[in-house]
Amino acid sequence: TLGVIPAALGITANSTSKTYGTTVSFTGSEFSSIGLKNSETVGSVNLASAGAAAAAGVAGSPYVITASAATGGTFNAGNYTISYVNGTLGVIPAALGITANSTSKTYGSTVSFTGSEFSSIGLKNNETVGSVSLVSTGAAAAAGVAGSPYAITASAATGGTFNAGNYTISYVPGTLGVIPAPLGIAANSTSKTFGSTVSFTGSEFSSIGLKN
Repeated sequence: TLGVIPAALGITANSTSKTYGTTVSFTGSEFSSIGLKNSETVGSVNLASAGAAAAAGVAGSPYVITASAATGGTFNAGNYTISYVNGTLGVIPAALGITANSTSKTYGSTVSFTGSEFSSIGLKNNETVGSVSLVSTGAAAAAGVAGSPYAITASAATGGTFNAGNYTISYVPGTLGVIPAPLGIAANSTSKTFGSTVSFTGSEFSSIGLKN
């Protein structure tokens, strides 16, 4: 008698990566094999990973890609002892841009930011940003027209449903313009006796609208 022992066949899931918020769909061809005989081929392999879903976060990366159930091609699974080797699926942070909204104020007024004066681009999975830290030297009442426009810097995005760890965040400043405040100056009315001279000192006026 001549016994035939199954040959060893190793099938390894290919490692790969994706950007957070995207979905990986395996076609079954993302594998390599070693040990096939007689120029045989494997048609496809079942591949699965918890990291394939769009919501899979950076924190859990890399995720295991498991391979199983090799089939198809020209090989006969009964002629092999098959060992499956896992691959890995890394998750790369997605790019998120946060821009401070530009605005203006009248000289002498104070701007108080609520943290909602921003726009964002790049959020995934319908996620939201709750608030952003916004500051500007132009927000103070004493900030003058000469220094306008002032930068509004954004930082420290937080809250909402997003996880900052899943994103590479770039902040874009806005601008805060200062508009001149209206100032009214009225010369004081007076009278004199005919033949006398009036010498103005420059203080004979009233004003309305001065700030600070």
